[in-house]
Amino acid sequence: MTLYLVNTAVEMTLELYVSQNLEESLTIQYERIKDRKVRDTFVRRLEKQVETLLKDSLDWDLKEPTEAQLNYATLVAKQLGISLPSEARKFRFHTAMFLEMYAPQLRKEFEDAREPPAPSSAQAAEQLVADKLRKDASDQRS
Repeated sequence: MTLYLVNTAVEMTLELYVSQNLEESLTIQYERIKDRKVRDTFVRRLEKQVETLLKDSLDWDLKEPTEAQLNYATLVAKQLGISLPSEARKFRFHTAMFLEMYAPQLRKEFEDAREPPAPSSAQAAEQLVADKLRKDASDQRS
């Protein structure tokens, strides 16, 4: 049996082949959906399932960005004071390109703003000894 998925907006038709067993089940289901109430319920359930299947079937770059990607891109945009393009909110590819371009810039700004780490106790002690030795050496020369 062949099912047809038709998109009149772009004049596209996809033929979807289903197994013999599914065809038999669909034939019984079609008999049941003659009742308007049953049909409406079936159509709503089918719409949700088809939408999920179509989203899962899209190429990776056309899928919506993951929640983590979108949150990170939003944070990067906010920290840099730039707007997040609408394409980056819709498509995973554009989100990835935005992050590839601006995340390193944000990391560099954070690194530049960081204070140098405080010396450890051992390093501070070594510095005191070195300063004392220099002072003693300069006192002996005078």
